[in-house]
Amino acid sequence: MRTARAIWANDLRSVVRDRTVGGLLVVPLVFLVLLRAGVPLLERRWPAVGDHHAELLGLFCVIVGMFPAFMTALLMVDERDQGLVSAFRVLPLSPARFLGARLAVAGLLGLLYPLLLLSASGLGAYGAGRALVLAALCAAGGAAALLVAVSLAKNKIECLTAFKALFVLAAIGVTGALGDFSGVSALPGVLPAYWVFGAFAAGGTGAFLSASAVAALLYGIVVGIFHRLFRRNFF
Repeated sequence: MRTARAIWANDLRSVVRDRTVGGLLVVPLVFLVLLRAGVPLLERRWPAVGDHHAELLGLFCVIVGMFPAFMTALLMVDERDQGLVSAFRVLPLSPARFLGARLAVAGLLGLLYPLLLLSASGLGAYGAGRALVLAALCAAGGAAALLVAVSLAKNKIECLTAFKALFVLAAIGVTGALGDFSGVSALPGVLPAYWVFGAFAAGGTGAFLSASAVAALLYGIVVGIFHRLFRRNFF
């Protein structure tokens, strides 16, 4: 626990020092304002927007669930550039504990941010249990994105590029809320976010649990693959 606190303290100093990274912390509040005030304005001009609350809320929740992981990935890659990861290797610190300390904070914020949007956006009525599952799936997407980015990126520019691509792939998954899994529409089904959006739009409990289970399974596969790459390429 002492090692985890030391890592978190170092991350906090980095956030304070880098205002760009720290500024990302307020992005969820901006999203909340957009959903709370912006969507009703859009509905007045385009009433059809009212039929797509699940897609809009899901899109913002998936993205905001990835933001803490994005900030953490930038900090981790920056540490590697500064040679700090080499110093970590000589400490009694396993790769699992190092990664776990990072994922703990990113996962917690990645859970709380979507919960904030689900509870305060005014779009849709989700029970506590369903909202918690949806927020957990969004946080899992952030954890998977972090592993992918830090395993592949060699510097902060490549990390930023990787997350741009991951944000786009997550947004493509919005087709899962349309409920059409046939022909070309089935292609995004390989993306975990496809099933997350399907869970957002699911009406019945069975459909919700099925979509959530597939999303969790796919995220688990991604984490399993890129955890090995992380051990080999980063730590």
